[in-house]
Amino acid sequence: MNVGAICVLVATLTIFTAGITSEVSAAGFTITMETDKAVYDHASVITVTGNVEPVDPNGSDVTIIIERAVPSGIAGIAQVSVNSDGDFSTTINTATGSMKYDTTYLIKAQYVDAETTVSIELTAADETYSSESVTATTVTPETETSLTELVGGGPIEYDLTCSATSPTFWPNADDSTLEIHMEATRDGTLTITLHEEVIKPFGDGTFFVFVNGEEVQDFVQDGNTLIIPCKAGDEKIEIVG
Repeated sequence: MNVGAICVLVATLTIFTAGITSEVSAAGFTITMETDKAVYDHASVITVTGNVEPVDPNGSDVTIIIERAVPSGIAGIAQVSVNSDGDFSTTINTATGSMKYDTTYLIKAQYVDAETTVSIELTAADETYSSESVTATTVTPETETSLTELVGGGPIEYDLTCSATSPTFWPNADDSTLEIHMEATRDGTLTITLHEEVIKPFGDGTFFVFVNGEEVQDFVQDGNTLIIPCKAGDEKIEIVG
């Protein structure tokens, strides 16, 4: 069983760079990270590489959090494994709905009690954000979701039994959806507890669930906790509120 919770300790020292290398050391742990470029368009794949030292004997993963500057919010969450040399890598697809705006995105990596941040820019968006177009009657401001609330409060808690690797979470507050990308290798379930900072339910308190693009109804909902069946070969679960 692969049990995870997006809840990590935040180091008190953060360094911001622009697509270069960033390094922070805390209590003996050091983490470095870089991206392959500093500026991307909205049809790109960002390659993120880094290293931690020493490797935690408890097998800790690196938590990657992508924070969007304008409109403020969380654009993505992932957990990345570390090899025996302390190296880690992942890719980020900029063609997702949560990264559709031209703005600065902070890619934050956290490992045990060390943290580092790299800043990148996205340009040439088909859609631009204007605060004047947001009204209180039609849009809920994304400023309610901050990195501190996400990391400190742990608004995504999950238990995944159909995969041995950690899933990747892509929330999009604009249309109240949460995409979960996984590599399912066996039959099992995803048990996930949702908080309104990440996704809000419909007026009657329910959610829609899609697995690999097909709506499913054989899931169990208990308050804000969903138990969703998954099987070998499943790659994406989407929750819509």
